[in-house]
Amino acid sequence: MLQYHHCRSLDSAVYGRVEASPEHADQDFKDAYSWLEKEVGFYPLFLAVGTTDEDIRMTGYQNQWRKILSDGPNDVLFSFEKVEGVFMDYGYWHLVLNSSHKNYQMTDYEKRLIFKPSWPKLKWLKNVEKKPSSVQLVTRSLHLPDAKRVRVRNQQTKKLLEFRGFENVEVRRIILEEPDRY
Repeated sequence: MLQYHHCRSLDSAVYGRVEASPEHADQDFKDAYSWLEKEVGFYPLFLAVGTTDEDIRMTGYQNQWRKILSDGPNDVLFSFEKVEGVFMDYGYWHLVLNSSHKNYQMTDYEKRLIFKPSWPKLKWLKNVEKKPSSVQLVTRSLHLPDAKRVRVRNQQTKKLLEFRGFENVEVRRIILEEPDRY
């Protein structure tokens, strides 16, 4: 079952291992990522956890259709069956993102809300079934060729990735927003 998803630009979709790097991080989040690095012991690569399109939307893959394609991003979604890392409650990640006013000094209680250290992996996976887009995972690195499915926005990108050696590449768009269910 494919339940770990990572989105990155086509330019950075290399056939091999990728690692997160502060040099390529969004400037607005660098301090939060540095805090997380101190907590987990490595600079983070983020993955959405879950099996639904709602979970996949956490990666931002759908945002490439918000812009005019001629100058917009060309993103690739890599989906994996297994990834080792640290689970986090996405609903509490904002505590870190909004903590610059206190120099990213998080209380033990806030850390427990984010990391839920008493939860085994199975509980994290059950939680995401009940509450889609609620769990993210951070890892040190990813071997992109291990992806069991690769999604791209067009045939040209599909052919380019297959030329690089990737398999299981499919053209697939996901809708920008989930329609109201009422």
